Amino acid sequence: MTESPDYEVELEDGDFEIRCYPGYILAQVDVEGNFRDAMLRGFSILADYIFGNNRRREEIPMTSPVTGVRLGEKIPMAAPVTEEKLDDGGVYRISFTMPSSYTLETLPEPNDTRIRFRAEKNQRFAVYKFSGRVNERMVEERTGEFREWLRENSIKPRSSFIVAQYNHPAVPGFLRRNEILVKI
Repeated sequence: MTESPDYEVELEDGDFEIRCYPGYILAQVDVEGNFRDAMLRGFSILADYIFGNNRRREEIPMTSPVTGVRLGEKIPMAAPVTEEKLDDGGVYRISFTMPSSYTLETLPEPNDTRIRFRAEKNQRFAVYKFSGRVNERMVEERTGEFREWLRENSIKPRSSFIVAQYNHPAVPGFLRRNEILVKI
């Protein structure tokens, strides 16, 4: 079974949840391009690291989800939250969650200097769960639906929207677990 970060569900409302994550470590890389190309390039760079391209040549178990967030997105700080259309390019931060058996001190140093690590502690997220094969249009549509739910529930986002994908690419779309998360 692939490891995912632990969390507690504070509220469940159909496909929407409020979750509290006690802590986890992310390996991250920033890549330019459209959503699809950035996800593929970022995944490749991070997969290379966990498959042994690091100073210790140590393989690190794969975890889920793989996340992507568009950098530079404006974060609305007052209601109503307005929808912003994604364009054909940008900079995306692609992240792998590191296994819980590692700390920042025990992770092998990457050979690729574009990779960096970040520890997250005590984070609260609103989450929208959905299935399907993720593409930029789907992300835009689901993000719009999510913004509406947040507005209706008087929840203000404190971060950009994060796309989380949990499954191997060979898994059929209707069986895929995907989420959009935002810090609250």
